[in-house]
Amino acid sequence: MTRATGTVVLGYGVTGKSVVQHLRAQGMEPRVLDTRAQPTSTEGLGNVEVHWQVQNWPAELLAETQQVIVSPGLPLHHPLVRQTHAAGIATASDIDLFMAKVGAPVVGVTGTNGKSTVVSLVGHLLQAGGHECVVGGNLGVPALELLEAPADIYVLELSSFQLAHSAHLALASAGVLNITDDHRDWHGDFESYKRAKERIYVNADYCVGGLNSDCSVDVKVDMSAPSANRWGVARRENTPWLFCGDIPLIAVSDLPLEGRHNVENCLWALALVEPWIEPRHAAQLLVGFQGLPHRFEFLSGPTDIHCINDSKATNVGATLAALEGFARDESLILIAGGDSKHADLAPLGEAMQGRVQRLVTLGQDAATLNEVASANGVLWQQVTTMDDAVSAAFEHAKAGDTVLLSPACASLDMYANFAARGDHFKELVSQHTKAEQVALRS
Repeated sequence: MTRATGTVVLGYGVTGKSVVQHLRAQGMEPRVLDTRAQPTSTEGLGNVEVHWQVQNWPAELLAETQQVIVSPGLPLHHPLVRQTHAAGIATASDIDLFMAKVGAPVVGVTGTNGKSTVVSLVGHLLQAGGHECVVGGNLGVPALELLEAPADIYVLELSSFQLAHSAHLALASAGVLNITDDHRDWHGDFESYKRAKERIYVNADYCVGGLNSDCSVDVKVDMSAPSANRWGVARRENTPWLFCGDIPLIAVSDLPLEGRHNVENCLWALALVEPWIEPRHAAQLLVGFQGLPHRFEFLSGPTDIHCINDSKATNVGATLAALEGFARDESLILIAGGDSKHADLAPLGEAMQGRVQRLVTLGQDAATLNEVASANGVLWQQVTTMDDAVSAAFEHAKAGDTVLLSPACASLDMYANFAARGDHFKELVSQHTKAEQVALRS
């Protein structure tokens, strides 16, 4: 292999590894800078030169570098990224490398909440509609690894981190599902976060936006009544249906996912695939879709108690969407808490009123959630572990109640990721359910 002329990869996480492997497959050997300590396993690096525990560029390396591929874990304000820009060195992302190589249309989806579900729905619809389709990006398989599976259409979940580091992408279809307060620790402020999300539209062929989108879009999606160039929900024969303009598509009761927010997710997916699949046909293809783990996932719980694993709700907007799908009848016991990432938790207060009979909090920012609950007349109980949280929830739950894990916070203060948190919750619910069954038989 030959040394990639002046090419450096910043960050050797999941994305950085995919970039290095992509470049090596083309006969190049980039260099790598990483802020972390050298891991025990460096499989896949080969003879690649890596500088570990770096917070500032080595002067000699900076002088001979012509291109930098930045991993999404490094924010724009990180010293390594700032020094790269100050030196006038061209930067790119793994998504830029992917777009330069892909030879088929690409659908891009971003948003604070719902993007993993919408991307999965889009992939399902395209595949069911006869297209060879692969899905990845911020969800699951890194974008560059998708190139190993030739397809007619590629579907990417794109994070604000990826979009901030990328050029304007030539997407065939693009959507910003929603933008609510999140990731201030990475972007610095909400406006920067919003601008990063909206970059997805700049060079896209077909743009789908929300009703209040500030950007110029081709069609809009909203849960209110539809109109021309607008997808929405209206009543037909006294039942709610999804509509494309004045065309009825499918009854809400026939959708494969529960929850008001998932009705909107289905609308987005249908709108995003319209360039390839006629709306009425696409609506019928929704049937058979299986929901994703940890995203408003219904569980088998103790008798007459409903349990929902919504561990993917790692920010306030996601938990608001989950809560607003329930009537105000005090039927919920909410388990929440973790690392809020400096977000404002106050909006949860009004949403909990009348819906949450008891809030069980845990994690780094539990005390802040307790204050929000108290200010809104919601009873709360703080615990130390998820074991204690589930036990407390079932102590207070009665027949017909719902125990909802929707943390509104990231999991990294207690777990490796949101999936590990959700898996632990599911395991504990299963244990309580089995214990009840044993007691009933004895």
